[in-house]
Amino acid sequence: MSDDEDIPSDYYDSDDAILNDDDSDFGTPIEKDKGKEERRGVQYESFSASKLHDTLGEDLRNVASIVGLETPIVSILLQHFRWNRDRLIEKYMDSPSRVLQDAGEPPNASPPSSPVVRPNKRARRAEDEFICEICCDTDPDAVFRLRCGHAFCKVCWQTYVVGKIKSEGQCFFRCMQEGCQTAVDEPTIEQLVDEACFARYRELLLQSYVSAQPRLRFCPHPSCTETVSCSGSALTEVPTVQCGEGHAFCFGCGLDADHRPLICKLASKWMSSARDDAGTAQWIKANTRTCPRCQNNIEKSGGCNRILCRQCKYQFCWLCMRNWDVHGYNNAVCNVWKEPDPDEDMTTAKANLERWLFYFDRFNNHELSTRLDKELCERAAEKMDEILKTQQMSWIEAKFMENAVDELTKCRATLKWTYAMAYFLVPGNQKHIFEDIQADLEKAVEELSQLLEEPVEEDTVKILRQRMMDKTVYVRARHEVVLHDTADGLAEGRWEWTIPIE
Repeated sequence: MSDDEDIPSDYYDSDDAILNDDDSDFGTPIEKDKGKEERRGVQYESFSASKLHDTLGEDLRNVASIVGLETPIVSILLQHFRWNRDRLIEKYMDSPSRVLQDAGEPPNASPPSSPVVRPNKRARRAEDEFICEICCDTDPDAVFRLRCGHAFCKVCWQTYVVGKIKSEGQCFFRCMQEGCQTAVDEPTIEQLVDEACFARYRELLLQSYVSAQPRLRFCPHPSCTETVSCSGSALTEVPTVQCGEGHAFCFGCGLDADHRPLICKLASKWMSSARDDAGTAQWIKANTRTCPRCQNNIEKSGGCNRILCRQCKYQFCWLCMRNWDVHGYNNAVCNVWKEPDPDEDMTTAKANLERWLFYFDRFNNHELSTRLDKELCERAAEKMDEILKTQQMSWIEAKFMENAVDELTKCRATLKWTYAMAYFLVPGNQKHIFEDIQADLEKAVEELSQLLEEPVEEDTVKILRQRMMDKTVYVRARHEVVLHDTADGLAEGRWEWTIPIE
């Protein structure tokens, strides 16, 4: 009970798994060795950084074999066409010279860009005199000439290229000569910069490639280098995916969380509204309560919504504030928004605010309860360590509480987004059915959460383990019902929204 919760080696000759547990919400893998998965029509594949690099190299070689150009030039053309290979091939077949001209390629390109080591002073003739137009150096150690024919001292080229990559974050930039549209190719960059800078260039190239591909998205989790390929629709399904490192996120909007069952456009709108309210009295209202009997201020310290006021011993529901003796674990009494009685003093704005707060409060409550449930599990784990020393129970058997919290975390994430979804649903029979299913899951979640608060004693731990395992299985089943029903509703176009989503 709570008191409250790759590309070249030589210049132009260069040729250059996600597994889910059986109980995962993301489905079963299509091919374990390739890291492919499928969940209710959402097909996706996770790429490591090296595999993404190989995919880019393969695309370049395929296009190069079709248009008959070297891969570095193909890379420049593809960047010019925003990595649209079909459009590039179509335009190139119509007029190769026009495509090359538009991309800045010189009509009669010089040999591959390379440094020209100048002869010593005694061997130089008057016509060999060179002045770098950038730094005005008349005696540079080496001159670098781009394939367009423009030459500058190598030091100026290095400074220019490094600045473009490191300071400006660019992987596509032109010759230093004013008015020249020739792009600096990859082999040139590799010759001019050190290994770290070239690695940064390759990283920027991959970012450019991924950002231009609707089917690709980088994993949004910090420091993760995985990329996911998916073809899901954000209007008829919630394309929740999981990268090769196990990070779940929405492919449609890039939110680094599973926001099923709410579609991306509405999830974005909801989060925007929630951010606007953060730090206000409404947020405070979602995190504190006043005891209905003695008016004592109470802060939630457990995941369960059953609250006991330590001052007057009154038990009530954290959400609807009703007496727990009447309320019990029947969330059907407080998960549905009820329109208030007509009131001359209540304006439309006030009524809308009350409705928003109703759903936001419950959304925030599940977020808070998730954290508090984990804290309870951590405290109980210390007690379990002691019991393991005296009880004939294996370490695996003792993970029942951790498994319960894992399931609670998944369910509460879904439940909080069901409240956001309910906020946008048009009142009617479909919404009523949805709220019934929601209430069933919420009731099961609260009962499992209550079990977490029971004392872990040596003589009753095995009974508690069995009860918690049974309830965890039941909660998982109810969770699947919610996920499947809402996904089917999206696929069938069953849901009606209070705002346009097209």
